[in-house]
Amino acid sequence: EVDVGRIVDKLNNAINASLSEGSNRNAGALTFGVEERYYVDTTGLELEDKSSFVTLTIRAFLDDVSATSVSVSRTLSEFKPENAGREAGSLVALAKGLPEERIDNGRYDVLLGPLVAGHLYGLLASTWFNAYSIITEMSGVTRDDVGKQVAGEKLTLEDLSGEGSVVGSEAFDYEGNATTNLTILNGGVLTSILHNNRTAARFGVISTGHAVNNWVRPSPRHVRIGAGSLSSDVDTVMRELGSGLLITNNWYTRFQNIKEGLFSTVVRDVALLIRDGKPAARLRGLRIADSFKTLLRNFTDSSKDTRQVYWWDMPIPASSPSYVLIRGLNITKG
Repeated sequence: EVDVGRIVDKLNNAINASLSEGSNRNAGALTFGVEERYYVDTTGLELEDKSSFVTLTIRAFLDDVSATSVSVSRTLSEFKPENAGREAGSLVALAKGLPEERIDNGRYDVLLGPLVAGHLYGLLASTWFNAYSIITEMSGVTRDDVGKQVAGEKLTLEDLSGEGSVVGSEAFDYEGNATTNLTILNGGVLTSILHNNRTAARFGVISTGHAVNNWVRPSPRHVRIGAGSLSSDVDTVMRELGSGLLITNNWYTRFQNIKEGLFSTVVRDVALLIRDGKPAARLRGLRIADSFKTLLRNFTDSSKDTRQVYWWDMPIPASSPSYVLIRGLNITKG
């Protein structure tokens, strides 16, 4: 039985934490539930799985400035929404006193917040690193790239389909195969690709348990970006960056060419211009307009921590460091 009163108390804690950091109003959505899955086939195999989830998306406002943060968990005991409220409130307070500036189109060193990093690398993993996309030549990698360096050496990318503690994981797939955790990239080397029964037969291997939602294209369920050496504290990580941009949220991601990985996504909420390790200005009306190849090759470092993130505009749940540093990311206006 769900303890609704406890959930409401935690929600109020999140709102109060945001207000205490400097926001003057908040909006968002809290979802919770229990999922039950059953599998039966003509061979006599019968499987069942049951899991819970609770998520909060909180958007803090301070006059015309907004920032979004999330809290995601399988269990109520591990659900810490006050941390999300505190982060959202502190971001609007950080940005509010800054002047607005406009920047030129071009390539910048960019710190991506966890919502942005989780969104983009989850999309990359689901679009390029599955066998169906490789077979149909809709991926920027081929089966011959397995075992080769395709990304910066600091980038490790995993699918946590078999990790029961993360949102999105499942015990079995749509073909009755047990799910497993799969390392896709290890130190920038492509180590594995996602398979269902049909693609595995085509490659002469066994399924990795990634028949998800349909039986055509194998998909990840929860992508984790490996931790690095950067700080998780916003003031410290800006000093580590020196000069560049900080982008905390994005939405409306669209492809121009899937095989080439060309995409654009609209920057949302707090975005900052960083000069000499300090926030210098607020930025509006920006897009990230680049390619998966840049996300792979120009991945430079990430924070020492990872945490679960998910909200309605992300393709799949993710575990992301607090910050991911991409050198030379293309930014355009509007």
